[in-house]
Amino acid sequence: MHFQIWWPFAFVIALVTITSIGRLAEKLIDRSKPLQPRGLQELSDKVDRIGQAVEAVALEVERIGESQRFLTRVLSDKAPEQIAGR
Repeated sequence: MHFQIWWPFAFVIALVTITSIGRLAEKLIDRSKPLQPRGLQELSDKVDRIGQAVEAVALEVERIGESQRFLTRVLSDKAPEQIAGR
């Protein structure tokens, strides 16, 4: 007779417990997801590519500067000879 009275209460308590454990598990799973949205990752990738492009341009500008200094030195060394030859 006791079983007939208490089984609905036990069923409700078990249902509430299972639901609570499920919600707790969902919250823990949500916390394990990365905090950065997809858009931020794409933006970060673009910034990295822009940074690489800027470094490549800086390297080329440095090479142009070295070439210009070399040509200036070569031409300045030849200039007195050309003036004296005229």
